[in-house]
Amino acid sequence: MNAIDVVRWQNLFAHRGLNWTAALSLVCTLIVLVLYAADPRELLGVPLWEKPLKFLISSTLYSATFSWLYGYVDKQQKLARWMGNLIGALLVVELVVIIGLAALGTTSHFNVSTPFHIVMWSVMATAISAVWGATFILGASLWNAPRMSADLRLAVRWALGLGLAGMGIAFTMTPPQAQQIQPETWAGIAGAHTVGAADGGTGLPFFGWSTIAGDLRVSHFLGLHALQVLPAFALIVSVAIASQYARLAIITGLGMSYGLFIAFTYVQALMGQSIVHVSTIAGLVLSLIVGLLVSALSQRVRSNSHKRRLSLPEMKKPKKL
Repeated sequence: MNAIDVVRWQNLFAHRGLNWTAALSLVCTLIVLVLYAADPRELLGVPLWEKPLKFLISSTLYSATFSWLYGYVDKQQKLARWMGNLIGALLVVELVVIIGLAALGTTSHFNVSTPFHIVMWSVMATAISAVWGATFILGASLWNAPRMSADLRLAVRWALGLGLAGMGIAFTMTPPQAQQIQPETWAGIAGAHTVGAADGGTGLPFFGWSTIAGDLRVSHFLGLHALQVLPAFALIVSVAIASQYARLAIITGLGMSYGLFIAFTYVQALMGQSIVHVSTIAGLVLSLIVGLLVSALSQRVRSNSHKRRLSLPEMKKPKKL
């Protein structure tokens, strides 16, 4: 199998609606990038245009990825096409709200300070919930796609499962924290992505992930972009490794490791620990997980190689005359 078998370049832009969403997101990314560099204003301690820029980049990747994957849909193409159209339209709605509120110099997420902001936040929450549902349905049509190679199909299954889980983590950020609903501390904010500190403040450059407290956005980011990471890894493996048994074992190992790392970063955030300040116990647990996975993966590769050798017919020796 070669790279063409995995990527299926002829279907790279298979879904027209998602192509338009990806193109619009890309154009807006370039515009907002200029604003990000030129506008010195900040919001909650970060550049005003940082959040719109990150969401635009994510929308571009998300739309382009599913436009490509749509080309592999064999059954229920009409339903899958409509789900793609729905995803594209709802992403545009989400981006309009985020960019519009940034232009007004105010926050979009968790902002319930006025009736207007409550409506905007409700629109965003409804849109992204519908995107999750549409992604689930579109993903179901890809689960047994016969046009995919075995390598890509396995990687896409892992990517869809972890991607939906990563998107779902965003829903755990929305419940208001105890101090947010107290009359004496009410500030018009309900929900947060930081655990152990207020949103904003010191964070990693551009990503903004808190360096002083837990941040649920880390696991959300990792899960969401499994949709790009795992299929890309399948491409690399398909080119670099000849044995299909080894390729499938390696992709399975990566999917397991990636999923466990998402879970690790999520639990770590709930404990109030920053991604850059891993505790000794957390580091030990992660090391054990990686070690066990490497050991299990090596065993599977050896086992499959042994089974293949046993299945080969023995060569008969020529009879002596």
